[in-house]
Amino acid sequence: MAITKEPGKLGMPWRHTAAMLFVILIASGWASSALAGYKQTFVALMNENYGRICHLKLEGWGGRTLRVDWTAETVKLHILRVMAEIGEAKEELYGDGVRYLKFPNDVGGYNVVDWQTGEKKSVDERAPYYFPD
Repeated sequence: MAITKEPGKLGMPWRHTAAMLFVILIASGWASSALAGYKQTFVALMNENYGRICHLKLEGWGGRTLRVDWTAETVKLHILRVMAEIGEAKEELYGDGVRYLKFPNDVGGYNVVDWQTGEKKSVDERAPYYFPD
């Protein structure tokens, strides 16, 4: 007994393929969010909690640099709080591949700290905000 399809209707195998593709896409989205590294989760939470006063992002190949930018609403006390949060998470961030911390300095550029060697340096890149005394 042969199975025939009516003209204009798709057969069952296509529906199964579409359903499996849908399940795979959902599962891969779940897996990628479930397997997201600590550094991505940390950045997302910090931006959610402190978004009015700073913005964190990962830069460089593989997100090896954690960059902090301040907003116009930031005051010195905010800087201390955010830097303390980063300090508490330093070990986990370093373990997840973050090697450098880049943050604005008082002259409008950035300071970069190498968490592996402890070396500190300033770079000429202009920071969006700085805080004169």
